Amino acid sequence: MGVLGKDIFDLHRPHTHTKIQFGEKGYWVEWVPDCLPYGTTLTTILNCNIEDYCTKLDAMEQAVATGDRELVATQLNALQCGFMALPLYRLYILEPESVESDRFWNLVEAGENPDIAAEVLKNPDAFLLKYIRAKEDILYIQERYTWFLDSLLEGQPFEKKKGQRKLPLAAQITKRFLEPFVSGVSLGEDDHVDAPQVNVQYAVMQQAGREPELVEKMYFDRLLDFVYVELMRGMQKGFVPKRCANCGRWFLQHPGATFAYCDEPAPGQEDKTCREIGATASFQDKVRNNEIWKLHQRAYKKYFARTRKGTMSKSEFEAWAREAEQLRDAALAKDQKAATPEEKEQILKKLQSELNRA
Repeated sequence: MGVLGKDIFDLHRPHTHTKIQFGEKGYWVEWVPDCLPYGTTLTTILNCNIEDYCTKLDAMEQAVATGDRELVATQLNALQCGFMALPLYRLYILEPESVESDRFWNLVEAGENPDIAAEVLKNPDAFLLKYIRAKEDILYIQERYTWFLDSLLEGQPFEKKKGQRKLPLAAQITKRFLEPFVSGVSLGEDDHVDAPQVNVQYAVMQQAGREPELVEKMYFDRLLDFVYVELMRGMQKGFVPKRCANCGRWFLQHPGATFAYCDEPAPGQEDKTCREIGATASFQDKVRNNEIWKLHQRAYKKYFARTRKGTMSKSEFEAWAREAEQLRDAALAKDQKAATPEEKEQILKKLQSELNRA
């Protein structure tokens, strides 16, 4: 991966001053070559349990209160490791020391021992600011963005059925009266428009085997600012996090897809995914509540049993099954247009006769 033109290369730049390059279908974080679909980081945050990180941050604040440099050094290392495991930062921060790379290099160039623990005790409030903000941002995103997404998707079909029109995301925002909430990173909780704080450049991205792409390059100091841009850019292109109807976890819905279930292992049934369980449940519900589907399934089982007994060849069964699907779908379409119970009954009788004529 390469970038043409003027770029920022600064060893003193904090690793938390994160460079993101936004392309047509996703984005690149720092120097990592993988292109991530829009909404990836937000989805990870919505599913994130940061209890362990909060515990490490509390321990660090307690160590600072004691003034014990060795204890501060121990807790700082643990906190930095916890920070590296947080969404977004886990993608590119590989060593605890690199979390404070700007302070480290400043001390080295000044000819001083790079004792970061001593630096913490000089001004702990300023030093711990980004660690505290990371916790606040994640907790805020989980609360406010969950509200926004739940409000956005409320009342919409979780999984588009055959012939059902999918309402575009912008239209859903309008229908749910959410337009006033989309113009700031707080999604409307603040009275003012709290625009994301970013620096913007443009660059040409070149990757092996791909055509060059003009990308928008932004630098973010806060996770909250980045997630807001990621969500809105993703929604422009059809990416949106959704809740799994089975396990309740968030998963990323890609443009054009309308899944109701995630493809992660289902709770208590790790040999199956939520999507597999959902497909089975949806099918069973469809058969249970529709007489046309019931007829089709009874006929299917009857003819399939003939192949098991050897009274019907596999090729004959496959030909019947294809025709039976066409008859079923035609009957379903007619049933939707039927105006009276008598018409519906005639459709059922005709389908039963056609399915069982063999």
